[in-house]
Amino acid sequence: MLDVPLALAARAGRSGGARVNAQAEGTQAAEMRSGGSTRTLRPNASLSSQSRTVAATLTLPVFAAMLWFAIPRGTWPRVVVAFAVIALVGAVLSYLLSRVRIVVDRDGLLENTFFGSQRRISAKRIASVLIVPVYRGQSLDTSSQLFAFDASGEPLLRMREHYWGTEALSFVADAYDVPVTLSDRPLTRGELRRDHADLLFWFERWPWLGSLCIAGGVAALSLLLIALMSSQALIVG
Repeated sequence: MLDVPLALAARAGRSGGARVNAQAEGTQAAEMRSGGSTRTLRPNASLSSQSRTVAATLTLPVFAAMLWFAIPRGTWPRVVVAFAVIALVGAVLSYLLSRVRIVVDRDGLLENTFFGSQRRISAKRIASVLIVPVYRGQSLDTSSQLFAFDASGEPLLRMREHYWGTEALSFVADAYDVPVTLSDRPLTRGELRRDHADLLFWFERWPWLGSLCIAGGVAALSLLLIALMSSQALIVG
């Protein structure tokens, strides 16, 4: 078996303390295999806090300025309703993210996805694990991705280090007594799409289509806000 915790920590460029934590994950995984305990893995808490910070930084100054100019004209209810719609969308996204988790026990994995679906993966189906370091954009920093396969090579699970954290990947890699392969060199995102397209989400295989969907969603939300801001019923005085 490959010393995956130490390898992941080294790939991620972590300190010695992080490598000790990663090695502890391997010990806990071994204890789970022998004792039947359960471990619940959740996405990095920093993702949610960073998303809220970015959203607040982008939206609050804009809405404050809009409210400042709208109050004298009596159109401030439009701004309040538009802000409420944006806040509701953010609250729904935060709720969906809070439900994402992977429960690991000796019998297998239970994955709760972002959109609320559940997938049970039996430990007997997991035949191998592949860990691929991927460059982050144009920098030389890498972020590992873990893929679990069944005996026929069908992908069962994917975990990204920047989403789940190094320790979570180390724990899953060591959770079951299966061969673990660590890619000998980091890949660019283009190489990942070329060599492992079947392991990626559809919007990663075709980035232009993902960008088009995002643009369409932003346009639809903008049209909704314009309709709300244009309503004559939302005028005071």
